[in-house]
Amino acid sequence: MTVRRILFVLFLMAAFGAGAQQVSGRVVDAVSSEPVAFVSLSWAGSTSGVVTDTAGRFALPMLPKLHTLVVRSVGYASDTLIVHSAVDTVVEIRLRRSGIELDAVRVRGRRRATFSKMNSIEQTEVITTEGLRGLACCNLGESFENSATVDVGYSDAVSGSKQIQLLGLTGVYSQMLLENVPFLHGLSAPFGLGYVPGQWMESISVSKGVATVKNGYDAITGTVNLEYEKPDKGDRFSLNLYENSDLKSEVTAKFNHRFNDRLATGLYVFGTYNAKRTDHIGHDGFADYPQQQQINVVNRWRYENGKGFVSQSLVNYIHEERLGGDMRFEKDMRGDTSVYGFGGTTDRLHFFTKNGFRLSNTASFGSQVAATWFRQDAFYGLSDYKGEEKNLYVNLLVNAEVAGGHTVDYGVSFRYNDISEQLSYFPYLGIVAQTWFGDGDNFQKREIQPGIFGQFTFLYGDRFNATLGLRYDYSVAPQKVNPVMFAHYAGDDFRSHAFAPRLHFRWNVWHDWILRGSIGRGFRTPNLIAENFGVLASGRRIVVNEWIGREEAWNSGLNLSKRFKIGAEREAALTVDFYHTRFVNQAVVDLDVAADEVHFYNLDGTSYSSVLQADFSIDPFEGFSVSLAGKLNDVWCTYHNVLMRKPYTSFWKGLLVLSYHTRFDKWRFDLTTQLNGPQRLPLNKGAVQGETEPYIYMLGQVTRKFKHFELYGGIENITGYVQPHPVIGYDAPFSQAFDASVVYAPLMGRLYYVGLRFNVL
Repeated sequence: MTVRRILFVLFLMAAFGAGAQQVSGRVVDAVSSEPVAFVSLSWAGSTSGVVTDTAGRFALPMLPKLHTLVVRSVGYASDTLIVHSAVDTVVEIRLRRSGIELDAVRVRGRRRATFSKMNSIEQTEVITTEGLRGLACCNLGESFENSATVDVGYSDAVSGSKQIQLLGLTGVYSQMLLENVPFLHGLSAPFGLGYVPGQWMESISVSKGVATVKNGYDAITGTVNLEYEKPDKGDRFSLNLYENSDLKSEVTAKFNHRFNDRLATGLYVFGTYNAKRTDHIGHDGFADYPQQQQINVVNRWRYENGKGFVSQSLVNYIHEERLGGDMRFEKDMRGDTSVYGFGGTTDRLHFFTKNGFRLSNTASFGSQVAATWFRQDAFYGLSDYKGEEKNLYVNLLVNAEVAGGHTVDYGVSFRYNDISEQLSYFPYLGIVAQTWFGDGDNFQKREIQPGIFGQFTFLYGDRFNATLGLRYDYSVAPQKVNPVMFAHYAGDDFRSHAFAPRLHFRWNVWHDWILRGSIGRGFRTPNLIAENFGVLASGRRIVVNEWIGREEAWNSGLNLSKRFKIGAEREAALTVDFYHTRFVNQAVVDLDVAADEVHFYNLDGTSYSSVLQADFSIDPFEGFSVSLAGKLNDVWCTYHNVLMRKPYTSFWKGLLVLSYHTRFDKWRFDLTTQLNGPQRLPLNKGAVQGETEPYIYMLGQVTRKFKHFELYGGIENITGYVQPHPVIGYDAPFSQAFDASVVYAPLMGRLYYVGLRFNVL
């Protein structure tokens, strides 16, 4: 289908949206005529409903054969309204106060640490504030401990860099969003999980499988969407102090101010400092975790004019320094040939603005603009790396309702990405031998990517809905590479067309048994060095066999979920899902050709991931909740013409999360237990080969709440299990026998911590 035909179809869909029917208006107090916020309106006999905004406004699609509108609000008498046709779809509802007046009411509710969105068309797991507070949660990388969906591990044993896995594949195949705007990608990938303080987050939503077409084509295995605290809803001031047994200190402060009902701002500041390095693991003279200093500042604004226009803007600056390696290494010893050191300095500036307004009673317009500047200067021993990235993202979206309550979304997007990397790499051939991958920029990529997309959402009451979407992206990526590194590359330009179809559905099969399904195609452009940074912490020689093309994969999945009650009050939920990802092309990272080499090449054969997961949660009695999960990972890839299991991926995983609150939430006890299955280790210079042994990882926390503050303390890695001798060849760090990239288990022993949270409402 040509671009002209796609535009014509989207135009017809938009024109069709003009005929949508809905009831809209406002709810006011019958006596004072003041607007009433947070009023619930729903059609009798269905679960379709909305809640009024702060100005009392609402808009609710009309449903076939349903004409009775039920209106409810705390403190007001419930009311009903009969809506016969589109003639009387704009209304003003006047509510009368109920006969019983209460001087003060305190409503207490407890959200689960994690839960699945039952009404979402995508399979989405939400980690709530409650769940984040049950962990030390210093940053995003430590926020998934009580989730079986996302796995987190170290990329190497010297840098402290963490990476996630979703559906058995590394996090580069999922999309990291900040309030539905692309956030951590490109060169930010190696250390990006440490750029998000846990105390800033309001929730984390993890959606499995291909995402809708609205946010791009690169969400193959899913999305991780972060929600920061909102300035118009957050506390005026909050402070979090943290200290652990390794003398790592953290301070988080948040300031929120509402100028009036329309304008609010928030200033969030985070700082961390690790005062010392320790060598508890293996006693090999290498630090277990690098020294780290970070300053992280966010300022955000929210404006609403009361007439349907909403604007949100955020700016974030990060400066971070890391220093690790040999315990004797100091910052001014960079380039020393007798003591191995690791160091890195990072600066990152990120900005986004989101704006939206109503085009009519049936349509709205939204825009997303984001820009990021990133610069890093790092070294592993005698290998130097410098990277700089500048990118711009623009997304313009129209949402329109059509007859029967169906909706269409369509729009255009634009991406500009400028990446420059320099690598001076030493493969350590017995003696120090220098191999340069060229002078100046080793690799430079400027990618220009315009796109167009549209999707139609079909609604059949509250029983069934489906979304069919298609997006088209055209990429122009002029490349500058050194022929020494890319010996088989003949050309300096890369142009591509990408069609990404996506289908999602949700079906309420029977008595709230929800069946979801999705299928779609995704693409991404790999960044070989940044996405495999851990290889630099080894004596492996980098071999790029050919020019690496764009990655392409299909993902499909099914999910069955049920929320029910056991007895009169005990709540329980069950979720079972299966997802399969199959690659058409993939950037293969081959560590099995030789123990002292890593080869990069395009996929020639089969590569796939199949993941089966089951989750069950229950509240056995008041204040006590139990979550139990199990997962099987079957992940394979063709390496040098042989189909092998993908390394560093657990074959299975089990999770048990226990949480207990005393009356009035004065005390809270949290305990998380992970059972991690074996992993395949690739060919390496160490004594450990083949498969690893399963291990148990536990962490617990106790929280005591007072009137204006709370104290918490806990233990990470209660069992104290660590990977023995994670630094292979530590006594010969400038040789091919050295390898600190073979990491499959915890690198930190038993760790104690205490903290204080203080809030001013």
